[in-house]
Amino acid sequence: MSARRLLMASVGAALAIVAAWLALRNLTLSTRDGWIFWVPMSLWLLTMSTLCWWSALSNDQAVTRANIRASWRSGRIVGAVGLVIGVVGPLVIYPKANLGPLLGILITGPLGFVVGVLGSGAVRAMR
Repeated sequence: MSARRLLMASVGAALAIVAAWLALRNLTLSTRDGWIFWVPMSLWLLTMSTLCWWSALSNDQAVTRANIRASWRSGRIVGAVGLVIGVVGPLVIYPKANLGPLLGILITGPLGFVVGVLGSGAVRAMR
């Protein structure tokens, strides 16, 4: 069990470092016009990092494990729905938009994952 915790902590640290690098790199640019692309990705990376750290630092109680699994599951489901809507939506509305799928990949998919995890946490906290 110790190797699994170490792996999760390492992955969480790596994701947090990448998110911090992405945010700091973009915040140091003279123009602020690309925030719509890097903010959702940074939030997604930080959410994944938080879930990895939560998995690494949690005691192995059944309730805690169930909360972690529910957070991962709801993040994946809502993120997948956001990804599909963001990829298919622009293609249906304006078929000639060859960059339309980037909406799902860079914005709605990552934000859907974050919303799913936060929503799961809010529902579990209200119980």
